[in-house]
Amino acid sequence: MINISERFKLMMEQSKNKESDDIYRLEPIYFQKPFILIGIDLLNFQRRLYIDITSEDWDEDQLKSFPKWRGIEIGQEFFSQIGPLKEKNFLVISQNVEDSEEIFERVLQYLVDHILFEEEMPLYTVVYEVLDRWHNFFKRKWDTKLKLEEEMGLFGELYYINKWLEFFPQDPPLIIKDWKGPLKNRIDFVIKNCGVEIKTVAPKIRDEIKISNEKQLELNPVIDTLFLYVLKIEVNNSTGKSLRNMIEVIEEQLINRAPSLAVNFKDLLLEVGIMSEDYDKNFFFVHEELAYKAVEEFPKLTSKNLPTGITNVSYSIDLSHCKTFKVSLEDIFNLNK
Repeated sequence: MINISERFKLMMEQSKNKESDDIYRLEPIYFQKPFILIGIDLLNFQRRLYIDITSEDWDEDQLKSFPKWRGIEIGQEFFSQIGPLKEKNFLVISQNVEDSEEIFERVLQYLVDHILFEEEMPLYTVVYEVLDRWHNFFKRKWDTKLKLEEEMGLFGELYYINKWLEFFPQDPPLIIKDWKGPLKNRIDFVIKNCGVEIKTVAPKIRDEIKISNEKQLELNPVIDTLFLYVLKIEVNNSTGKSLRNMIEVIEEQLINRAPSLAVNFKDLLLEVGIMSEDYDKNFFFVHEELAYKAVEEFPKLTSKNLPTGITNVSYSIDLSHCKTFKVSLEDIFNLNK
């Protein structure tokens, strides 16, 4: 995969080592269609991404319709010749130099990744969807961090993904496609007709898990088998893994095993609304892992057993009364086997 930040960094280093009066540097980073280049203004360090749209029949309204936010500029430029490329029209995405270069480079990284791995989709659609995703991200106030309980819950979902990758090192990492948590589904992972709901609890006198509503543990024709994967987690500032650690470990494995799914993984994190770099202070140490099969007889409230007129019920389940429903950990990792 092309590392945008590293390519910009290299351009800066090369400019320092060369005696030149150039105030702008341009470099190709992708040599197949669509050709992609990056550029940097050596005076104010403005970054730019150039995407070849010569063969695209975009009208002016389409160009104006791209989602925008403070810190980004979108336009087009025609070049009679850039190196061996002649008469090329480029979509140009520019950074507002007053804003964070790190965030801008992250946006460009997502965009390039999608262009490279979504070749079946029209280029306009790819660009629009990526920019729209980031536009929604910034509207959600990206500088607002997850609460500790939310952070622990996301850690639990990532822990399950990482453990699945370790269980099946030779298999395509399709667990990313099964991850529904960031999409606000009622069940965190859906594999065929089976669901796995992740619950994280801090060790305390009573072992309880929280259930958000009466529909969360319901069985139906879409999900006819449901497992609970319970992680007893201690939060501290030094032992275990942070959310950032876990994300980086998973990304590295996905890039090596299935780069296109690494792109999907980043999209899902964007749906959650996090920057992994912001989550390296809290460490989570997993004391114990438990698995339960939430069959019809499992102690739970559902739409069927609530009194008429009672809805939107949240409650807790005391796991000390669920021992007969315990299953092996392998059961929740072998659902697609």
